[in-house]
Amino acid sequence: MKIASILENQKIEKRIAITPEIAKKYISLGLEVVLSENYGTHLGIKDEEYNELGVSILNDEKEIISNADIIVQLGLLSDDKNSLLRENQTFIGVLNPYDNKDKIDNLVKKNINPFSLELLPRITRAQSMDILSSQASIAGYQSSLLAANHLKKYFPMLITAAGTISPAKILVIGAGVAGLQAIATCNRLGAKVTGFDVRQSTKEQVESVGGKFLELNYEYDDSDKQGYAKEQSLDKQEKQNELLSKYIQSSDCVITTASIPGKKAPLIVTKKNIENMNFGSVIIDLAGESGGNCEIGDYGEVTNFSGVIIDKPKNITNLVSEHSSLVFSRNVEAYLDLIIDENKVNLDPNDEIIKSTNLNLEAKIE
Repeated sequence: MKIASILENQKIEKRIAITPEIAKKYISLGLEVVLSENYGTHLGIKDEEYNELGVSILNDEKEIISNADIIVQLGLLSDDKNSLLRENQTFIGVLNPYDNKDKIDNLVKKNINPFSLELLPRITRAQSMDILSSQASIAGYQSSLLAANHLKKYFPMLITAAGTISPAKILVIGAGVAGLQAIATCNRLGAKVTGFDVRQSTKEQVESVGGKFLELNYEYDDSDKQGYAKEQSLDKQEKQNELLSKYIQSSDCVITTASIPGKKAPLIVTKKNIENMNFGSVIIDLAGESGGNCEIGDYGEVTNFSGVIIDKPKNITNLVSEHSSLVFSRNVEAYLDLIIDENKVNLDPNDEIIKSTNLNLEAKIE
């Protein structure tokens, strides 16, 4: 059985889905691994390194795609390459079914089995496959470094011959994986960090990574069955924003990570908030792809508004592409370990993980 992957569009994606470490594991399981030419060159991984492991390197992407049994990518292929896919192939990646419904419908009509790993259920058995957590952790880490680079101040408190310099005040909104990593990283850099989440149950987690949990005087909505934050009613969002405003406006940096799968990101930082922030303050908005938590700024752009820097980074994991590729490829390998049995794809229709990620089910893309 052949497992294959081709180089992503380098203008938007630097990660790879099969690292040498994982290629070696696939081969040891009896799978044939086929990759496109210069697959990992941009990460310092030469084709020869893959060849030495027994990987086949081809320069014909059409041949690679059409002859593979399993194709692993970061996202969907371009339309011209999608046309090369054939019946009964398995396609695995982060397919964003909410925004790509038509493309996925076309794959299903061709009897191709697409699996979208961001739909994995939050259960213990799926932790080793959890691409959202592994990539969000990297995003949270990198967001802290972006904030530190944009801010024209030190993060830590420093006692110098010229006097004491106060630590930067950081507010992280959203205490999921990305938020917690941002809190932990800012704390390690010496900043004074406060974390907020609509799930009051995250208080202990925020404090465990060195942050102070911001408790607001309003009724919290906690997490859903999957552990994600519930979408707040408009009234609650307005009340939350009203109470958050003074903390946003007094912070040197605000890092926002709040998003709801398949829906527009909640608006948290308003234009008025920004106008009332100190000159030189920084906002890092990690929810830019789904509309953003900040009212000002465009996805993929850095904006200066009233002296405040607003960064809505695009594909932030590209900035740490070596390690983001490493953990992504390990997540995929764990998933394949579930669906491959005796050198063939064997899908248990009753398995919760398979049911959640298999897009060959109408319920997944309605």
